[in-house]
Amino acid sequence: MRCDGLFLAGLAHRIPEAVDVDDAVEDGRYDPDDRKADDYASVAVSTGEAPPEMAVAAARLALARAGLPASSVAILLHASAWFQGVDFWPAASYVHREVLGEDGRRAPALDVQQMCAGALGALELAASYLAADASRGSALVTTADRFADPGFDRWRGDVRGIVYGDGAAAAVLARDGFARLLAVSTVVDTGLEGMYRGDEPFAAAPGRRVDVRARRAAFAASSRHLVGSVAERTTSGLTEAVDRTLDEAGLKLADVSRFAFPNVGLHVLRTRYAEPLGLDVERTTWDWGRRTGHVGAADQLTGLTHLVETAQVGPGDRVLLVGIGAGFAWTCAAVEITARPVWDV
Repeated sequence: MRCDGLFLAGLAHRIPEAVDVDDAVEDGRYDPDDRKADDYASVAVSTGEAPPEMAVAAARLALARAGLPASSVAILLHASAWFQGVDFWPAASYVHREVLGEDGRRAPALDVQQMCAGALGALELAASYLAADASRGSALVTTADRFADPGFDRWRGDVRGIVYGDGAAAAVLARDGFARLLAVSTVVDTGLEGMYRGDEPFAAAPGRRVDVRARRAAFAASSRHLVGSVAERTTSGLTEAVDRTLDEAGLKLADVSRFAFPNVGLHVLRTRYAEPLGLDVERTTWDWGRRTGHVGAADQLTGLTHLVETAQVGPGDRVLLVGIGAGFAWTCAAVEITARPVWDV
């Protein structure tokens, strides 16, 4: 989807205090060989705030930085990858109430469940929603997760090469701002859906501990009928989404200054993301991501926020945000920085 007249007006993140990964190695929670391959320095861990509370903090800051009233928001989309703190309950409505309140009475509050591609998927939906009606002023996208025991082992809950951090991010999409949204698009391959389901039976209620390694092993054992290997199909999805977004934005890969990928470990980032695209890791936000861990769907927005806050990008720079979510979905967004925002908060 090529986007015309849409801008990022505000960005923010809420990242809790980080813990040193070496402490997790010393007490046996994190494999030392994984530590060496991943090269994470620290991982953000929330000991107090629940995901929706972190999302509210990020959303308030993003809206304040955008300089827009709550009444200007036409839709709020909240993305998440895991448990938000309460079962049988819409987290997006909580974020809406806390941030928009009665001023957002006509703005839908919707939860987006696209796993770790959720925030960029929500951005695509927000762009479509604004493009459909010129009277809609802005959209607010939030995402937040906390990967806590006993339900989720952040160090070993997923495959090797991914350690999960906690946090939130928010973005305001509007008719004016500091970064033009050039294009955003999604590619899916639901033939890989079972990779994060495995052979687990459908349960009547939540409560089982997440063990993605076991699920993926079960999927591998039962997926010999797949056309192409998992590695080939995930690389194909990645490259197709990137190529499609660049084409819609009228850009070449060389035109992009920085790339924000999921904050996976260094070995996985290099071999499964950067090298298939012919990129150097130095062009990514790895220097930031190695300090937070993989924060669900927030990595791309936290990475872009970091680049803007630290003036690592400026007018004329293009940034490609690349999201990958179980299911499987790849969503990419191309943005062009048009001004250096002056944020007092």
